[in-house]
Amino acid sequence: MSVIGFDIGNLNSYIGVARQGGIDVIANDYSLRETPTCVSFGSKCRSMGVSARQQVNTNFLSTIINFKHLLARKFNDPIAQKFIPFVPCRVVELPDGEIGCKVNYLDTEHIFTPEQVLGAFLTKMKTTVEASLDGKTKVYDAVLAVPSYFTDVQRRAVLAAAQTAQLNPLRVINESTAIALAYGIYKQDLPLETEPARIVAFLDVGHSCTQASLAAFNKGKLQMLGTTYDHDVGGLWFDAMIREHFRKEFLEKYKVDAAKNPRAMLRLLDESEKVKKQMSANATPIPLNIECFLDDKDVSGRMQRQEFEALCGPLFDRIQKLLQRLLEETKIKPNEIDSIEIVGGSSRIPLIRKIVNDIFGQEPKTTMNQDEAVCRGSAMQCAILSPSFRVRDFSMKDSQPFRIRLTWDGVGGGDGGESDVFVERDEFPFSKMLTFYRNEPFRLDAGYAFPNTIPHTTRQLGSWKILGVTPSGNGETRKIKIKVRVDPNGIFSVRSATMYDNQPVPEEPPKEEQTMEVDRKENEGKDASQSQNAEESKPKVKLVPIELQIEELVPTYNVQHFIEKEEEMKRVDLDEKAKADAKNAVEEYVYEMRNKLSDSLTDYVTPKDAEVFGSFLQSTEDWLYEDGEDAERKVYEDRLAELRQFGEPIIERYREAEQRQPAFDQFDQSIFRARKAYEEYTHGGPAHAHIESKDMEKVINAIEEKKLWLDDARSRTDKRSKTEAPVVFVVEIQQQRQAFESIVLPILNKPKPQPKKEETKEAPPPNPEKMPEASNGTGDNKEMEVD
Repeated sequence: MSVIGFDIGNLNSYIGVARQGGIDVIANDYSLRETPTCVSFGSKCRSMGVSARQQVNTNFLSTIINFKHLLARKFNDPIAQKFIPFVPCRVVELPDGEIGCKVNYLDTEHIFTPEQVLGAFLTKMKTTVEASLDGKTKVYDAVLAVPSYFTDVQRRAVLAAAQTAQLNPLRVINESTAIALAYGIYKQDLPLETEPARIVAFLDVGHSCTQASLAAFNKGKLQMLGTTYDHDVGGLWFDAMIREHFRKEFLEKYKVDAAKNPRAMLRLLDESEKVKKQMSANATPIPLNIECFLDDKDVSGRMQRQEFEALCGPLFDRIQKLLQRLLEETKIKPNEIDSIEIVGGSSRIPLIRKIVNDIFGQEPKTTMNQDEAVCRGSAMQCAILSPSFRVRDFSMKDSQPFRIRLTWDGVGGGDGGESDVFVERDEFPFSKMLTFYRNEPFRLDAGYAFPNTIPHTTRQLGSWKILGVTPSGNGETRKIKIKVRVDPNGIFSVRSATMYDNQPVPEEPPKEEQTMEVDRKENEGKDASQSQNAEESKPKVKLVPIELQIEELVPTYNVQHFIEKEEEMKRVDLDEKAKADAKNAVEEYVYEMRNKLSDSLTDYVTPKDAEVFGSFLQSTEDWLYEDGEDAERKVYEDRLAELRQFGEPIIERYREAEQRQPAFDQFDQSIFRARKAYEEYTHGGPAHAHIESKDMEKVINAIEEKKLWLDDARSRTDKRSKTEAPVVFVVEIQQQRQAFESIVLPILNKPKPQPKKEETKEAPPPNPEKMPEASNGTGDNKEMEVD
């Protein structure tokens, strides 16, 4: 059973797998631990990951990258508009205001939603895991990490994408929580639950956003105290500032404007990223060179670390304010924090370490893997949820990022109103019970209490209509209990609605007294007696719960349509891969046989046949790069079969010649050992003296027969040319040897008979009357009592 954790990053993604020895990060088909979050559509099939990222410049308009923050957003969403310029393909607005990525797939224009693109990429990640395992284990259960500020609708989109890839998402976990889990679960020195918690700060500077969080650790326990974020700070925004700097420099220096060419802008962004990484490790000026950038012009420039820090000063200020806001919101003082861990690819920038040191008064630590911390925590969470793993007890309390407000209408005899059912930094998963009094169906609406603080234009979480509510027998309202919940995925829902009905309890006939009352008080007060009689005279009732039907209206996705479309594209990919494999097999066979004809196979083919076969190989190679460049799979398989019809007899003669002599020698040794055993027998040797003479006669007959066959086979083989079919095949030699050994070995290995044992008189059975009594060690013999 697979236990998988996915870290779906904006630039690169990682896969963690839980094993008995810990968490491993899976390498992809290019032996890289990070897989570019990229999907490319072509005229024949799709490509994803490394291969898609490599062809982004050649397949620019059909490649999709930087799509993570387009999930579940409207086209006019301000955050979506910030990321759309970094997506190479054409991003269009769909009729319902959603986002669509327009690409050319199978020579036809297609539009895919970001959720479908993520589903396709998760399919690639899933196959990567299956290939890295034994190739037979299927991956289903997984935990996916998302930014802590992802809203309800975005988390639903991630679940839909996971289902598109036919994964079973056990949980959608916050990236900050996954990092804290990966940090704390291995710590052996955490304080006990009765002691003050160890508070650790985490700063995650990713590609598209920056998140800071505080977590409190006790032995076997993690509690997230708070998380802040800024989606305008990250590696992408550092790269964009460097790119803009060089764009202006090249415009002034070379009179070329990269902004007019999207492909040039993407190339410049990639080179800017490389410069940023080199500046993090070097204080010397870092060059940037691009050949044939625009108008066949080569461009070059350089940047130094101090220049970069001054250029990106506003971004570094945002990181500083982010950390200060974290302390203010959680009301934690810097001196109360035990340590600070920094993760994320861009956390390697030296100035970020200085900012952390200035705010917290201590040097940040990098004890965690800065790139793989999220996927390791996700895989650990999956192991905790999986029944196939035993993980040490470690409870985890996550923190609700946004305040959720529930409103209801005033129909059915009740008043309309609203209530904040979950507030910021509330623990989740968590459920709450709400009580209403209604006599007819009513509706509940949930949304975020402070829309201006939500990084999304969709502020409503959904509506729930409570059906089946009826008035009581006297027309009054009934008591309705509503259970609302934020589940482990961070998604809000109305889980159940229960109506309570007062029903009379039928009176039971009086039972005969079977016991006597003892010490009855005779002087009971008169008023108490009358009150008791009045109480007994009232009819008894009981509350009967009635489960009500809930009609839910929340953002949904046509997952079934996504799955059908994904399965169709997977079939196309598999067919194209099979065709490519068939073509590669033909090409490989041509090159292999051509080399062998002039090397190891030279002696096993006549010059005339070698010339004919070589000509056929050359014509096949020419065909592969001309008419056979894009043929059907069956055509490649037929061409390979024709080539094998020529080449296999040659290879067979070579293989037989290589293996025939060892087979002859093994047979000869077997005959020699049998003859030696027979000669020892004839000279009275003790080793086989117990074998009957008629059996030894069978041995010598088999020796003479097989020796005659062996000598004849060798003689005929020596006379046969290497370019002709063998006289005798290796398999025939092996069969003859096995037949020989099946006759002689059972006889020669017959065990000697065991010597007869001398008869001994059996001792008479002991007389129990004369048996000595058992002593208890004290000299006194006592009987044992068995209770």
